[in-house]
Amino acid sequence: MEENRILDKIKKCLEMAKGKSSNPNEAEIALRQAHKLMEIYNLEMGDVLASMAGEAKVAAGSESDPPAWRVRLARVCAEAFGTHFIISTSWFEQASFIFIGCAAAPELAGYAYQVLERQLQKARRDYLATQKRCKRSTKVARGDAFAHGWLDAVSTKVEQFAGVEENIAEAIQAYMSKKYPKLGPAKMKRHKLKARDEVASDAGYRAGKNAQLHHGLGHQPVARLTQGVS
Repeated sequence: MEENRILDKIKKCLEMAKGKSSNPNEAEIALRQAHKLMEIYNLEMGDVLASMAGEAKVAAGSESDPPAWRVRLARVCAEAFGTHFIISTSWFEQASFIFIGCAAAPELAGYAYQVLERQLQKARRDYLATQKRCKRSTKVARGDAFAHGWLDAVSTKVEQFAGVEENIAEAIQAYMSKKYPKLGPAKMKRHKLKARDEVASDAGYRAGKNAQLHHGLGHQPVARLTQGVS
């Protein structure tokens, strides 16, 4: 698109103006050129910042509102890769998480969520298989408590990747304001644990402690969760 081409040109001019050119005159000319292009095409700095961000969408595993532990997992992954996330729900499609960030961060956050979610689902399923003679509601509550316990252990490991540079945060905010201006905050429900649920939470925490998150080659964040040895 023509607008994308112009935005790319403006971004290059701004990069040169910020010091990528060793010649002060060239930096000043680049800044003037960026302002001129913005004026000609009726663009604001918010448009330029928003063009630096993008999004990646992953299924939230629910036809309606995803449970609190899935939302929490999405938040952990979003923070780890310096992204923002929103919950997308509608009557005609399954719920999904949308990760918003710069460069490859949204895809990495989405991939991390999918990998971690599979591991957590398996651990939760294995634990529930040990729960006999329970009502469905009791089983669901214990499964959710287990999941939160698992996340209590894993979140500290994932958070080691966290850190957002100011200009990235500004780009994400500009993207959100441009594409999702009417979005409201989501409330995460987490019920008070009963005695049996606390047992499930402790079991989840022990299982989560055995999870390991590794960096890839060159210290690039790669979402690969493996079961370690306790």
